[in-house]
Amino acid sequence: MLKYEGMKIAVLSDSHDHIPNLEKALKQIKVKKVEVMFFCGDMCSPFTAGIIGKVNLPVYACLGNNDEDQIAFVQLGGKNFTWVPLFKEFGEVELNSRKIAYCHYPKLGEFLAKSEGYDAVFYGHTHKVRNEKFGKTLLLNSGSICGINARYVLKFEGEKQGVASYAIYDTKTNSAEIIEIK
Repeated sequence: MLKYEGMKIAVLSDSHDHIPNLEKALKQIKVKKVEVMFFCGDMCSPFTAGIIGKVNLPVYACLGNNDEDQIAFVQLGGKNFTWVPLFKEFGEVELNSRKIAYCHYPKLGEFLAKSEGYDAVFYGHTHKVRNEKFGKTLLLNSGSICGINARYVLKFEGEKQGVASYAIYDTKTNSAEIIEIK
């Protein structure tokens, strides 16, 4: 039997304290034998970092525009978290021979992807799935854990409500699968 040589990485963003969806996603992630997790901002309340920290996976995380109490996030996340250093806009790491950048904001994510200095770039903020390549670089927004369209306050008649989702990135294929949370 051939051995799988890649690594499965969960990419989450924008939970906005929607704990039921977060817990569903974390249960699914456990079943999928994910080895590492990225969280691309907007957990919102620090207690959410504590919930994610209990999954017992390495977590690479950045803060978003709704993550106010930075010290509490670091304290409650625990030893499994690697945070983007304060005052830095993005993080970068090499995992399974793939160079990965992660941030919260889409313009920065797209800039990093277009630089082609990375195999994959993960970001959040918009609550909209994006899964496309710029040259060799995968640009990925996993959508939102909360499932709320980013324009929910200005929801127009006929506009679909957002779908709760996260992604599983595969280092072997440099591709991602979007998973809807049901």
